[in-house]
Amino acid sequence: MTSQGPAQIIAAMSRIDRVAGRGIRERDRRLRTAERRRPSRREIETYDALIQRLSKVHQVEFERIDWDRLEGEGPVVPTVARDAVSAVARQRLANYRPSLIDAMLGLEREKRRALMEKVVEAAKADAELYALAKSQADAHNRMLALAPDVRDLKIEAIAGVLKANGAAAVLKDVIEGFRLYSEGKSRLIGQIDLWEYDALPDEACTSAGYAPVADADRCELHLANACAAALRAATEILQAAHVPSVEILARVCRPGGLAETDMQPVLHVKVPVEALRKLQLTKVDAPQAVAALGAQVDWNSARGFVPIRVDDPALARLTAPRAAA
Repeated sequence: MTSQGPAQIIAAMSRIDRVAGRGIRERDRRLRTAERRRPSRREIETYDALIQRLSKVHQVEFERIDWDRLEGEGPVVPTVARDAVSAVARQRLANYRPSLIDAMLGLEREKRRALMEKVVEAAKADAELYALAKSQADAHNRMLALAPDVRDLKIEAIAGVLKANGAAAVLKDVIEGFRLYSEGKSRLIGQIDLWEYDALPDEACTSAGYAPVADADRCELHLANACAAALRAATEILQAAHVPSVEILARVCRPGGLAETDMQPVLHVKVPVEALRKLQLTKVDAPQAVAALGAQVDWNSARGFVPIRVDDPALARLTAPRAAA
């Protein structure tokens, strides 16, 4: 059986970044005081959004990329003109003729200034619309170029699609690293590195103020994040690569660890396409869904994750201790 990999989708965290992250978190904890002001609405919304991302990143519609349609469309260009909005504002400025009242009351300068402000605002809107349209066209064209290799299940091409369609950017907010391997002609394995326990929020931010998060609740969040990230990674791979299933192996850095050799496997799940179609991802809780898929995991709310035993030779190769590159 031949193997390919890894194809990097999100680069693994470096020793320097891990040390720096822990140092920043420890500094922030030391700076906390009991007399702090109550959090602002924005701070509360930011905290709530973080919890939602970590635990519900899997809640998306599953829809496979239609490679036949994409190749049939061929290369595309931005569908928005560079002056789609500002053309009207410029025309209004050019067509302005001061009325007799404007002249008598000295309103011409003020009205021209207001029209010029509209032109400036419209030009900014044009720039944003065109940038978005160009980004979408560029993503389409990058995916088009990768299509033949994706059909051949070349993992570098599949990784390229996940970067082009924004999947990597979304997952970068909720995991440390993501890479793809293949075994044989149709077995794909996604390896994700979870946030370490220390990186999870240890303080809740609510309208009543700040409150410590119990260890059991942090362990629950760690599990929810692991399951949600595994499902989202599987969803993104299966939307691009038309294979019957994909396996996700989740790892986490042991407490105090820094190197690749300190990464430990804590969850393994095989996700079939047909299961994703039936799961209603937008509604289901991730731990419930992963349990239904028969995941291998050793976790409880008192101690969190402990490493799982990996007997499968292909998976064992991914978890065997090795020096960091």
